[in-house]
Amino acid sequence: MGKLLGGAGLIVLALFMLLGFFNAGPMSAAVATLTLLIVVALPAASGAAVLRSYFREKDRFSRQREQLRLQTYESEILQLAQRKGGKLTVVEVAAETGLDAPTADAALQSLAAQGVADIEVTDSGVLVYAFYDIQKLPEKHTSRNILDA
Repeated sequence: MGKLLGGAGLIVLALFMLLGFFNAGPMSAAVATLTLLIVVALPAASGAAVLRSYFREKDRFSRQREQLRLQTYESEILQLAQRKGGKLTVVEVAAETGLDAPTADAALQSLAAQGVADIEVTDSGVLVYAFYDIQKLPEKHTSRNILDA
């Protein structure tokens, strides 16, 4: 919030100084140009830079919040897949988690894009997301060192 007020304050200051510049008496072109650059352009440019920084930071935090939300959904889906034997449909995810269908679909697609799930299709055309690592969890007690294989 401080950046927003600071940036806006610098812009207001530049406008106030511009008003003063126009009310000033006659001066040479060089002095007028230098005065305009120092007392108007510099605060205006600084204010614009601060405001741009504020809005970029706000956008970055918004993207991070959305990423965290998606990761939370994915975690819930993985837990659900473990309870359901490693295969899920969008409808199951929506029904069990309370997510709307487009959000559930986006989270499942994200897991598939990460290679965590594979997309299968039933004979009737229903998409099924298969989590093979989850399906193979009972075998983890038989694991051995990779160099022993």
